[in-house]
Amino acid sequence: MYASQTHTKFPGYWRLSDVVYVPDEVDENEGMRLDIDHISYEELLALGEGIGTVSTGLSQEVIIARLRQRKYSRLATGSSEEYVEEDELGKLHCEHEYHVCCIREWLEKKTWCSICKKTALAPIESNPHQQ
Repeated sequence: MYASQTHTKFPGYWRLSDVVYVPDEVDENEGMRLDIDHISYEELLALGEGIGTVSTGLSQEVIIARLRQRKYSRLATGSSEEYVEEDELGKLHCEHEYHVCCIREWLEKKTWCSICKKTALAPIESNPHQQ
């Protein structure tokens, strides 16, 4: 039996804050599950090294092909405290803009806009700015 402050695990079921959850199916992989709440920092590091990294972002080639870019102009957009004249901006499918260097780094890790959480870049076939 495994116990913590919020839940207790018994063979075949969990008790969560006085609510008992009994799964419909037997968990054939229960013995393979890790209890990451009760392992050391060093064990977590070793686990991360063993598993490796998984990229959830986009490749540089995709970013270069799909990211719309422009130079910031105060005359075209009014004043902005975030950008200075001639800054390189990258515009996402949702129309949010970021410094190109910042958004490229973000898109290598994530595929969504950090402001609105929508898909960051349009597919090639629907991107009217694609050359």
